[in-house]
Amino acid sequence: MFGNIAGMPVNCGKVIKALTKGLPEDANLHLWVGAWRRGFSWNHAKMIAVDGVFLHTGGHNLWDAHYLSKDPVHDLSFQLEGPVARDGHRFANQQWRFIEAKQRTCVGYIVNKLPDNFELALRTRVTVSAWPKDAVPSKFPPQFARSYVVDTQNQSILSDKANYVPLISIGRQGSLVSRHRPSDDAILAMINSSQMTIRLVIQDMGPVCLPGTKQALPSLTWPKKYLAAIGKAIYERGVDIEMVLSNPNSIPGGLKGTEANYGNGWDCVDVAAEIIKSIQKQYSKVDDHRLRAMVTDNLRICFIRHHKSDTYRDGMTIGLHSKHFIVDDRCCYIGSQNLYLCDLAEWGVVVDHEEEVRRIMRDYFDPLWRNSYTGLDVDVDDVMDGLEIDRDGGARAPSHLSGLMRPHGTSAAYYDAEAVVEDAMLEVGLKEPLLKFP
Repeated sequence: MFGNIAGMPVNCGKVIKALTKGLPEDANLHLWVGAWRRGFSWNHAKMIAVDGVFLHTGGHNLWDAHYLSKDPVHDLSFQLEGPVARDGHRFANQQWRFIEAKQRTCVGYIVNKLPDNFELALRTRVTVSAWPKDAVPSKFPPQFARSYVVDTQNQSILSDKANYVPLISIGRQGSLVSRHRPSDDAILAMINSSQMTIRLVIQDMGPVCLPGTKQALPSLTWPKKYLAAIGKAIYERGVDIEMVLSNPNSIPGGLKGTEANYGNGWDCVDVAAEIIKSIQKQYSKVDDHRLRAMVTDNLRICFIRHHKSDTYRDGMTIGLHSKHFIVDDRCCYIGSQNLYLCDLAEWGVVVDHEEEVRRIMRDYFDPLWRNSYTGLDVDVDDVMDGLEIDRDGGARAPSHLSGLMRPHGTSAAYYDAEAVVEDAMLEVGLKEPLLKFP
């Protein structure tokens, strides 16, 4: 399952051709490749679930040039075993149901006859291909069910309870659902539960900048709820923030800026200033002296580095794509969801086990922090001087749709009305609800 990024539809047929090159037609394999976009929302999750038992998830895309060539981007994923894998299957089920529902409409039937990579001015675009064409049981893959789990594998894992680690899967389906974004609520709950520290290794917190400026693209805003929660943690509970960000506009593998660009254009001072602004907005009587003390004592933000250097040997800046944060060294998140606003389908896992979280820290965060933090990326005077800067994009979106990227000037009411009509048509055509939660 891919995401059909706006203006960049996935050629599912071409992907299948590459994956099956050299395979005989009678190979013991049924393969489906799909992609979807609804408005400016698409699949952004990075997850492999196998047999309801094995799971791989995190931030890694399967892009050779970004990871396996020169100047690779940093990322974080992990592999798990156990019932949590079934949550990954169910997450995928819902996206396949959406593709099937759209393909069964009249418009879907017509679009399916066009080449997968043919660009169309449609609000929603889904594609699907299967292999081998004459031997697959159906046009769409079978939905995962609990009965598919091999009992011997399942029992062997369940019997090993001594090595059990509590895991919580959290995700969101973007615009496939009208209101609910459960993983956003889960992330806020984690931040709000903090008492001592929040450590973050993330690509960015601010939205994509206009090229060459410190201004967000039109309609894009900073994540006000996350910023407010972090600001509240600092102000009310004295929580320390340690944050590693991607160097702005880092390009791996000798690619072009249009092919890969990690870091949305902000520096560490911008991020620090937006956090301090959130404190000002929530607590009107806080004075500059206390704000300065919080920047100095509680807020440590830096760019990712190797041995305190922010560039590779050829001078290219080091990029970061991880989506990872740790609360009080007791629980952590690893997944696909960025903290800057973007209404995509995301999925990840919270590890709720102090011993395992500390092991993850020893393996990943601690060496990353030692190599990256210099104390020079945030100057308190620069932060205070930047508190009056409006870094949001113009023509802002309504608050209830602030996470949805859309072209400047597009009416939110149009999207809402079209979505209602579209869902109603799908329900009539299918004679059942468009989406069902397992």
